[in-house]
Amino acid sequence: MLKDDSFLGDEYNPFNFFDRFGEEVGGERINDEFHLKNEEIGEIHSILYKYMDALFIGVTDINLNKDLTFKNKPLHDHKYVSIRIGQAGNFDNKTALLRDSIYIYNNLQEFEISYPANTNMRWLFIRFPLAFYDLFSEDSQSKLYELISNDEPWFYYSPILPQIETLLKDIYLCLEDKSIRRAIFLSKSIELITQLRLHGDKNQFKNIVYNIHSDDLKLMIEVKDEILKDYSHQPNLDQLCKKFGISESKLQRTFKKVFQKPILQFFNTQRITEGRKMVKQNTKDLTQIALELGFSDLSHFSKVYKKQFGVRPSEDKLMS
Repeated sequence: MLKDDSFLGDEYNPFNFFDRFGEEVGGERINDEFHLKNEEIGEIHSILYKYMDALFIGVTDINLNKDLTFKNKPLHDHKYVSIRIGQAGNFDNKTALLRDSIYIYNNLQEFEISYPANTNMRWLFIRFPLAFYDLFSEDSQSKLYELISNDEPWFYYSPILPQIETLLKDIYLCLEDKSIRRAIFLSKSIELITQLRLHGDKNQFKNIVYNIHSDDLKLMIEVKDEILKDYSHQPNLDQLCKKFGISESKLQRTFKKVFQKPILQFFNTQRITEGRKMVKQNTKDLTQIALELGFSDLSHFSKVYKKQFGVRPSEDKLMS
């Protein structure tokens, strides 16, 4: 229920979640769509489909007038996996989107997500039971299968991968076309999970945390979002500690537990990854990209870029 600008819910049945949420705030679900337009809270629109009585896929657009927190409190022991892919921005396929995130977690993991006011956000949500893995792959030796079979509470984070971003755009292009979007949601989600499986086999799903307390997880996600708001300035640890009311030792220790890297190393990796995305979009010159990301000049950017990816940005740009 809604209390102190937060809503406690269980993701086992997303339809029931939206029905309960609508009762609390005045929104309404009609078949596969949920609408909320509330002067106090803001606007929420969700398209959600159910397949084979157990697989849920949906897209939710959020623009709030005040901060709102969703608290996931699992109430069922059914084994399932949830994938959330969130973006903040204009969703016009032209703007480089900030704070893009992939979150994957199982039914045992409690967590909170804070939705900030006055920010356009869009989330793709996929929830499937473990028994549905055969729909995506028969490879029971994959790192993805190993992960989703784990009986501990776990949580995985990744920035949005280029191949995932392409599939997201395909899904978002069909949101207004009711004649095809149910099929597109399913087909592109199967492709998306396949790409995550391939990525996991190649990269070992490094950013996984087990048995993390929901309060610590929420705080570290907020810290992550804060440091990635502006790539042109490196994080100031003293300011972060003051803002979030935490000692530097605990901040570094907990952040590394969740994201597998110290804060500055994480920031630098995310920054150069964002740089590669901007290079491949091919809409800005390299010097502009370097300066927007806080590098002293193009030479500095190129040096870091080649060390990370094995090629210079100018070479990557030509191959895009």
